[in-house]
Order: sequence, then C-alpha cells, then structure tokens
Amino acid sequence: MSKQPIPDLSTFYYWENFNYVLGYVKKQYQNLLSDSEIIFIQDFENLPKESQCLYLRLASRRALWFREEKLTYVEISNISLSIDELGENGFIRFASKLDSVDLGSILSVFSKKECISLTSKLAHFPKYSSTISKDHLVDLCKPFSYEIMQVLNGMAGQLICPVQLEYFTFIQFLFFGTKFRDMSEFVIRDLGHRQYVAVDEEEFVPYFQSRKEAIEKWKISLWRENFYEMSKDSASIDELVQSWNQDILPMYVDISDVAMGSFERALFSLGRWLERLGYMELALDIYEPSLSGLSLERRVRILAKLKRMEEALLLAKLGLEIGFSPKETHFFEDFVLKQNSKKHIKAVTQSLKLSPTLLIDIKWKGNVELGVIDYFENMGYSAHFTENHLWKNVLGILCWDLVFDEKQTGIHHPFQWAPSHYSSDGFTLGKEKDFEEKMGLLASLDSLIAHALYIKENHEGKLNPLIDWYTLDIELIRELVRRVPQESLAYVFRYLWTHLSTHAKGFPDLFIFKDSEYQFIEVKSPTDHLSAIQYFWHDFLIKSGIKFELYRVIWMD
Repeated sequence: MSKQPIPDLSTFYYWENFNYVLGYVKKQYQNLLSDSEIIFIQDFENLPKESQCLYLRLASRRALWFREEKLTYVEISNISLSIDELGENGFIRFASKLDSVDLGSILSVFSKKECISLTSKLAHFPKYSSTISKDHLVDLCKPFSYEIMQVLNGMAGQLICPVQLEYFTFIQFLFFGTKFRDMSEFVIRDLGHRQYVAVDEEEFVPYFQSRKEAIEKWKISLWRENFYEMSKDSASIDELVQSWNQDILPMYVDISDVAMGSFERALFSLGRWLERLGYMELALDIYEPSLSGLSLERRVRILAKLKRMEEALLLAKLGLEIGFSPKETHFFEDFVLKQNSKKHIKAVTQSLKLSPTLLIDIKWKGNVELGVIDYFENMGYSAHFTENHLWKNVLGILCWDLVFDEKQTGIHHPFQWAPSHYSSDGFTLGKEKDFEEKMGLLASLDSLIAHALYIKENHEGKLNPLIDWYTLDIELIRELVRRVPQESLAYVFRYLWTHLSTHAKGFPDLFIFKDSEYQFIEVKSPTDHLSAIQYFWHDFLIKSGIKFELYRVIWMD
C-alpha cells in the first residue's frame, strides 16, 4: 500500500475542527440542546478568536490545572489577555485555598524539585529521604494541603483550570455519538493515519433522535467512566451497586435502542466484577434484568456453581428459545444435554477428538499454523494463512457500495468506519436485490477480478469493517473463486452478509491448493480448543459443498 505524504496542519487546525463540530451540533441538534448548553455555545462564540483558542488548548488536555507562566502557544499573541478574557466570561477559574482538596492534581504541574522547594517553606513538614519519589512526596504534602495552597497563592504566576468542561465534552459526544471519541480524530485523519470513505455531508443524519436518547447514553457513559476508576478498589462495592440501582437501572423500563448497548455493556462489566470478587448473589441480581446471551450465560454458570440446577436449567432452555450467537447457543445446548447425561461430551469437543492428526516437527511449537503450512508446502501445495480475512475481504469487495450506501440512515459524521447500525439485524434489510446482483459477479472470474481491482485502486486504505487492506490478495481471491463452486461461495457469503454481528469470525486457518485440488484447513495444537463459532463454520462449509478438514497436530521430536 503506497504511503501518502504527511500534510501540514494549519496553525488554527484545532479551532477550525471544533467550529466544524459546533456547526454540526447547531444544525443537527438545535432542538435537543438545553438552555445552558445553548448559552455555553453563544458565550464561546462571542469570545475573541485567540481566547477561544486558549480555551480549546486547555480543555483538550488531560491535565486539570495549568501554570500561567508555562503557557506558550505561537498562535496566541497575548496569553495574559486571553486568560483575563476567559476568566471574565467564566471559561476558566483561578486556584484558591478551597482547592486544597485537589492538591494531588495541582502538584502534578510542578516538578519534584519545585515540590521540595514548597515543603521547605512549611515549618512542621516531616523529614524525608533525598531519594523520595515525587508520588510519595505528594502523599506527605496532603495533610498540609491548606498551607501549601497559601504558599502557592503567594507566588508569582496564577494556577488556572478550564471550567464548563461538561458542555465542551457533551458537544463532542453529540457529534460522535459516543464519549469515547474526541477531537483527536480530526488530527489522526488529517495526518493520514486513518482514511475514511467520503460521504456527502448533506447526507449526514443525527445519531440521536431525541434528548432522552442522548441523555440516557451520556449518563451511562459517565457511570462507566466512574466504574472503571472505582472498581480498582474492592471497598467501593456498596457505593457502585447503589449508584447503579439508583442512577442507571431505572432507565431500563423504557430505555431507548440507542442506549441499550451501553446499558448492557455496563451491566455486564459490573456483574463480572462482582463475580470476580466472589459476590455471586449480588452478581445474579445485577444480571437479572438483562436477556442478552452473555448475561443469561453468566446467570446459568453462577446458578450451577451455587448448586441451584433447576433454575440454571430453566434459564439455559430460555436461552435456546431466544436464540443467540453460535458460542452462546452451543453453551446452552451443551448445558441442557449435560444434565441429561453425565457422560455427555460437548459437540465441539467431540468434533476435535474425532479429527485426523498431522505429525509436525516440534520446532514449530508456538507457530502451529506455520508448521502446517510448511508441511503442505513440502507436499507440493500452495498454502496460505487466510482465516477470516479472505472471506471478509471478498465480501467487502463485492458489497463495498452496499456497506456505504449514502441513502441509508447510519452515516452521522465523517469519521465512521461503518454505518452505526452495521451490527444490527436490520442492516441488510432492503438490500436483498442489490446483494444478489453482487453475487452474480461470482459467475465470471474476469468480472470479479476487474471489480476487485477497481475497488482496490479507488479505495485502498479507507476503513471498511470487512476489508483488511494489508491481507487483501487479489491472486488469492482469484484462486478461491476459480476453485470453489459459485453456488457454494454465494451460500457462504449470503449467510455471512445477514449475520455480520455474530458470524464474522471462526473461518478455517488455512487455504491450500495444488493442481485441481483445494482444501480449507483448521489446525489445533495439543493444547488448543475448538470454539463454537469455529465448529459452526466448519459444519457450514461442509454442508455448502466446500472441501474442509480439521486436523489435530501431534508434535514430533
């Protein structure tokens, strides 16, 4: 893949980017914004440009506090004037004695040498070793936080902190539809580190359709951030569970589809954390509202561990009735069967036990796939590690314009690697006729390769949920389509296309061929296990008329 020259960013690139976001939010979400959010935007826009720039510089940094004398930006001609303007308009505040509770953050902007100088001004500060770490020194300072703040306030140069950050962050949240992306996305794109499919901005539609949707996802995102910090301390169990029950769980009654995924992920994270700490009954309570496959599986496992087998069996049967991904379905099936027969062997395990073996030199231990490739190459085969990417690459080539159809409603901003509903069951609805036309390309090898070359020439490097440009091999695609019957390929791609969220992995490791022969191969070392999704695709390929074999490797000295 050819490298593009790195472009120069404009002096005010970050200001231009944020104003782009502001314009988007005002256009798409004007009716969703609260009065205070509108006032924030208006007040920001009324600031002089250089003051806007200084606020954006400070608000985009991870640090909470800044030293006025250390601030220097070539594009801001008068830092002191901008600080005064930001202070007068409520965009920054200055440190006071009341900030002694935040001493750790404040001292983070001072060097160890400077911290030592501060402590020397305190009459009763305890003695410490000259080799003390800065972190330890800061801990010693905390009982003297009020006195240290008095010393700092008497020094030249002000300590400043950007405020109204909740509005600054919420505006980005509305733009991206998530709290886990920010303004750095612009820079990453503009420096050429990521390429996105260009979509006409007039086709953008807002991710949130109501303020309720936005606030639900926002609150859950804030809770998850707090959880990841507090969960580092097992003593915070009561506080976290209480905040979940009071602030997040009540949303579940009529939670929006947009926020449901965030809710399920937060619920699962809390439940698993409680499990790891040994609070099984509490974890059951957390999982109970959810009917996701992951949560049901955890409930079954916990109930079995607690010897409450009747309840576990009922939930496993419920999981089978609802239907989930192959991994979860196999778990529920095997759990139910195991209760009927203590000698029951999992279907996937049985498949592996019955598979033929290959004797491979032990020098390949740790690189089992490479060892099997070497084995077949010595037998005259062309052998390639393909796993999921060969199948996904071909589907991505065939369905490029179906994934990025501008007429659909899943494109919200220019930084999407896929439509927002790509992983939903409804993503492929309404595209059946167009998809079958794409499958028609499989009938002509020349037409397919010409189409693949066209996509590669015009889109190489652009993010696509199906295509991995680094593994895209046109000649390997040629061999696949030349050797495997069109009907068999279409059968596989049709299923994969309609199950993108659950079946996009699990394909065999290797693709080998020689003369008129070909075979897809899954290899397992003596310590490897076969996953449910791998078992599904192995069975599916065989039923599709595609040659496949599962091999167990035995190491040979």
